[in-house]
Amino acid sequence: GNETTKNLIGNGLRTLIQHPEQIQQLRDNPDLMDATIEELLRFDSPVQLDRRFALEDVEIGGQQIRKGQSVLLLIGAANRDPDEFEEPDRLDFARARQSHISFGRGIHHCLGAALARMESQIAFTKLLERYSDIQFDQRPRHRDHIVLRGLESLPVRVQRQRITEHI
Repeated sequence: GNETTKNLIGNGLRTLIQHPEQIQQLRDNPDLMDATIEELLRFDSPVQLDRRFALEDVEIGGQQIRKGQSVLLLIGAANRDPDEFEEPDRLDFARARQSHISFGRGIHHCLGAALARMESQIAFTKLLERYSDIQFDQRPRHRDHIVLRGLESLPVRVQRQRITEHI
């Protein structure tokens, strides 16, 4: 769970920097944090593909799959399916439908999903509280990995929030 949560936070921060209007929306409406985490999971899932074995013969989309046959699930593509998500390539924290499959489903649902959500909420809340501006310092570099989507580096410049104290 450490790798995937790290990737969720890194991918999410990169996405937020690329969408400053969404950062402002989140600053103005902190109650959107839960929906933000779900949308970031959908928009750029830390796990891009998984493998399953068919428990019985089945036909999907006209393709026959036999019992015991290996099937690759393209999670990143499913989370951008236009039949499931209106304007799937648009980041939208107020998206009405939050049915991504980044944490799997059913018996394959990630055991650490609640912890990953909580860690991400804390990380993004603290970053937005502490820094009034977050920008790329250099271009982010992704790791070369077919299953896990994450960053090798995310150099940023930040500006601390100015706090006015009343004595």
